[in-house]
Amino acid sequence: MAILRVILDGPLPGTVNMQRDAALLARQRPQDPPVLRLYRWRPSAVSYGFHQRASDFDAEAVARLGYDLVKRPTGGRAILHAEELTYCVVGASPSPLFGANLHSCYERINEALVAFLRALGLAPEISGGEDRGEMRQAVCFKSAGQHEIRIAGRKIVGSAQRRGDGVFLQHGSLLTGPRHADLLACLRPERRGSLDREGLLAATCDLARLRGSPLSEAELDALAARLADTFAAVWQLAPRHEQWDAGGELRTPAPL
Repeated sequence: MAILRVILDGPLPGTVNMQRDAALLARQRPQDPPVLRLYRWRPSAVSYGFHQRASDFDAEAVARLGYDLVKRPTGGRAILHAEELTYCVVGASPSPLFGANLHSCYERINEALVAFLRALGLAPEISGGEDRGEMRQAVCFKSAGQHEIRIAGRKIVGSAQRRGDGVFLQHGSLLTGPRHADLLACLRPERRGSLDREGLLAATCDLARLRGSPLSEAELDALAARLADTFAAVWQLAPRHEQWDAGGELRTPAPL
């Protein structure tokens, strides 16, 4: 059976998370097995898309709140990574697994995300897109773009993709709590516009609010492992777990 390389990283600083995602893309070749990396963020971090500007944010507010501020290698809009499980998929396109274009990659990845959410007893749906006004917003989770995932019309997964030379990187945020709405405190007033925290919460949902209680660290770790298993099963690949060594290289742990 073909391989899915799996990396379960846990919580890390924003700069480390983005460096690792970028390194996975830089090292990937079209003939290599796909990679799935799952991680969280500590401290919480504001990330902004490749085409956004750091000047959109109030750097003093970001620092005062104790957040990192990092640029993503992908497009998309700003996110506060506070209570979420983040996925990163790196693979080949065109390929039999992911198809030939951006849309086919999204669809293949969504198959696993939707299966995971259904197994939690939820009813996910795929967004058909947003209007031009929504596209100009600075905040990712204010609206659901094409291929993004909602529960009862409210966004729960936001994703972005970068493509090049026969390979791609797609990463995205599965919301596990409501703190993503605190992003608005980090935006300059002119970029915030009419957005408010209550409106952002009304446009989104998360696993904690859906079940009525927050998730513990142990539950988040278990969800990451379960999500990795779902990706492997849906794609009919054998998971091969890898870990970073002190030199920043990935190794397969020796069996116990």
